[in-house]
Amino acid sequence: MLLRRKLCVALVIAAILFLMLASQSIQRRHLLPLSLALPISRATPTDRETVVERTGPPSLLTPDPPQTPSPSSTAEPESEEEPLEYSQYDQRSCGCKESCISDLGGSDWFSQRYDHKQQPVLRDTNNNFDPEALRWWLGLQRSGNDQTLEEVMAKMFQVISPPTVDFRPLPYHCRRCAVVGNSGNLRRSGNGDLINSHDFIIRMNKAVTRGFEKDVGNRTTHHFLYPESAVDVGRGVSLVLLPFKLRDLEWLTSALSTGNVKMTYMRVKDRVEADKDKVLVVNPVFFKYVNDRWTERHGRYPSTGMLAIIFALHACDQVSVFGYGADKQGNWHHYWEENRYAGAFRKTGVHSADFETQVIHQLAKEGKISLHL
Repeated sequence: MLLRRKLCVALVIAAILFLMLASQSIQRRHLLPLSLALPISRATPTDRETVVERTGPPSLLTPDPPQTPSPSSTAEPESEEEPLEYSQYDQRSCGCKESCISDLGGSDWFSQRYDHKQQPVLRDTNNNFDPEALRWWLGLQRSGNDQTLEEVMAKMFQVISPPTVDFRPLPYHCRRCAVVGNSGNLRRSGNGDLINSHDFIIRMNKAVTRGFEKDVGNRTTHHFLYPESAVDVGRGVSLVLLPFKLRDLEWLTSALSTGNVKMTYMRVKDRVEADKDKVLVVNPVFFKYVNDRWTERHGRYPSTGMLAIIFALHACDQVSVFGYGADKQGNWHHYWEENRYAGAFRKTGVHSADFETQVIHQLAKEGKISLHL
């Protein structure tokens, strides 16, 4: 009886030892897969486990083989067209989808006239002026000044800030500009909202907006003027001076400080309201460039309107032009007034309105401006 009990106990112990050994063998064979199956958030992997995770199954490291297109497929999927469009977009000099002014391809007429190296505005006293261009500009309107341009500029930049604007086209930005003239053809045009929709809006001289918002809009970012056409400029708007003589630069310095200059060749506004940090002065060499390349020396020098358009071609990526030329009845007058003598300048020889009109229409034909008449 005692021997039978001892034999049973030995069998039980042997069975327990066998089960323990079998369990350890099973754990050794399945330990690695179990560790990979654990959620990462619930266990910190050991270095060994990390190596195993990086090797992973082959399908995670080898790209899928190229798929053979179905015979019924005749068009590229949209996901494959987008990179091609982006590549073409990236090659443009600006971010406009349609076109960029500074892209010279496609128009020999424009390429022969447009010089991307031109500096539209005076930067500081270290400008390298072309001597011939400077002599031409100094002879436009005599002002009896014995100072040099550099001396007058040095005083001017003590009152206004040297500009920091960068007119170079940016690959991912589209600067849309509206150049708004003062022609009577703006009346009843209904272009106000369209003009306001542009990023930059250039107006000039005595331009009036109050009461004419429906036709001309009410926003202005740049206002072109000279002493004899000066008006106050609202805050945040860039006063852009068109200097036809040294006296004009002296007037600007005075009009924004002492108010001492009250006369040029006529009585002028002795003070103007403008943001001194936003004042721009058109480079005299730029005048010569416009005169030689664009108006081809028709007239003594280009008009304010012509200078503003060519300025926009160098400062903007797309340009829309409003309010130029005679109205539908052939009258040359401002949209805010009736003046039957307004067309007299066409006979003075100072500007050639007819030739400038031809240039503007050619710019539209070449696709460089959008002309709204």
